[in-house]
Amino acid sequence: MQNLNFSQFQTLAFAGGGNRCWWQAGLLTQLQACGARLPASMVGTSAGAAIAASLLAGSTATALQACQRLYAANARLFDWRGLTRLQLNFAHQTVYPAWLAAFVNEGHFKAIQSTPSRLLVAVTRPARALGLAGSVAAGTLAYLVDKKLFHNIHPALPRFLGLKQAFFALQDCTTAQEARTTLRAAAAAPPFMSGVLLQGGWAFDGGYTDNAPIPAQTANEKASTLVLLTRHYPDKPSLFEVHGRTYWQPSRKVPVSTWDCRPGTTVDDAFALGQEDAKRALANGQIQLSI
Repeated sequence: MQNLNFSQFQTLAFAGGGNRCWWQAGLLTQLQACGARLPASMVGTSAGAAIAASLLAGSTATALQACQRLYAANARLFDWRGLTRLQLNFAHQTVYPAWLAAFVNEGHFKAIQSTPSRLLVAVTRPARALGLAGSVAAGTLAYLVDKKLFHNIHPALPRFLGLKQAFFALQDCTTAQEARTTLRAAAAAPPFMSGVLLQGGWAFDGGYTDNAPIPAQTANEKASTLVLLTRHYPDKPSLFEVHGRTYWQPSRKVPVSTWDCRPGTTVDDAFALGQEDAKRALANGQIQLSI
């Protein structure tokens, strides 16, 4: 795909992917440095939703620095001492909320509320027949089956099993704490992080239903949507179209562990790859900017 004007996209979707989402941050900050503006509509889940929130708040640099600081201070992924109390103590349970608090505080949340762009945060609601634990197990199985067999960008199996995706507008939150709770729910991937009670029901990582979440769209809305993936599909180019939407994927596998949060986790490399991919797309004419 050539000569795509970034300003033509009215919806920007952020796939989840843990630390791989720093690729999205590098990509967008590079485009913004060259004059790109965020579209009116944004949607994301898991860490992708948090990256989108940081972009709206103008706090992406703060988010990256906080991530580096928290990872540097965290020596282990799992605290085995909790097993004596029948507890699963993963570092993500404290690291992720602390990370969100660093760049979605009261000041940054006011900036989010004042932006013209709206961010929808996608979470997964449990299947009524399976309950929370059963839905997490079913979602995990569906993810593994799709990853190994079908390689679909938008899998159908989770919905077939009864899992549902719900969307919450971050700007509808009344406080920074409520916004952080919504973002934490979107990334709550058991057993790393437990499900969250959100607006009267359990919610967990939106990626269990669809890792690249998009609400129902008309044909025209699809044509003006750009989806930022974090998983690399070797059989596809960096920019490609599927079912009327445009997708942008990393040029290669993002060089970072998805779930690691210890010293040495290469979030800088993921961020740098995003910058490199943005520069390459601008240089070769795949992406153009209206300034």
